[in-house]
Amino acid sequence: MRTPLKPRGLWRASLRAGDGWRTVRGPRGPYATASMLEWGSITKGLVGTTAWLTLVVERPVAHYLPGVPDGEMTVADLVHHTSGLPRLPAVMRDRLFGDPYREAVGVPLQQAVAVPVAPRGQFEYSNLGYALLGAVLDEVHGDWFAAVRQHVLEPAGISSAALVPAHADRVVPKLFGRAIRPWALGESSFAAAGGVWSTFDDLCRYADWALELGAGHSRTVSWQREGASIWINGEIRAAGAVIANAAGATAAVHTLAKAPHAADTIATALIEQEVRSTRDD
Repeated sequence: MRTPLKPRGLWRASLRAGDGWRTVRGPRGPYATASMLEWGSITKGLVGTTAWLTLVVERPVAHYLPGVPDGEMTVADLVHHTSGLPRLPAVMRDRLFGDPYREAVGVPLQQAVAVPVAPRGQFEYSNLGYALLGAVLDEVHGDWFAAVRQHVLEPAGISSAALVPAHADRVVPKLFGRAIRPWALGESSFAAAGGVWSTFDDLCRYADWALELGAGHSRTVSWQREGASIWINGEIRAAGAVIANAAGATAAVHTLAKAPHAADTIATALIEQEVRSTRDD
């Protein structure tokens, strides 16, 4: 017997097990009054795939951007977070209540700040690395987001994706009756690290395209793996998102104003519930 998942708060989710998506929790609250939600670091999936498809990934980043301090780090290092670069440059403060990206709005990424803090080859999650990867794609294609649109969004049938959607279209939570202001990621030189917004349906379309049976490794090159499970997630100021796939089921979850990794927890529970239900049936 299937027991519905009932965590409190603002979230929506869909599950795919078989041929189509099933709505687990539809639009309520802010999700019912606006359509565009933040992907956060799921954006890295788009950027990593575009880099893998269009660049020589074994080539040093310095081949494309001669001003970077480390001449050894490669494009593949940026994709896999093995460049040794920190999450953010030392000059940017990763503050709990402030917006670390506001100061990067309208300011080109300074290559000189791309100084590794860990040995190359060691995993060190880095938004700076993906900002640098966006700069490489800008150098090669003229506009990293235009390249992402050509190589991922259009093939995936995604039409709503944007970096700076209209304020009225943004799905955001409220605190004491006032909308919580999102980070200015999409407007900043760090947009390639987490700046994409889209409708929930288009988030699911990305899941379908990336996880399509027989698709090449490039479509999920920036995703995380553990055993037979594969996922990609993002945490932003007041929102979280995840696409997770395991045991033949895929969950897409978006949350607002919840604890960190709440979307991951819900997605895991949904997949486990689906597996139990299938087994019981």
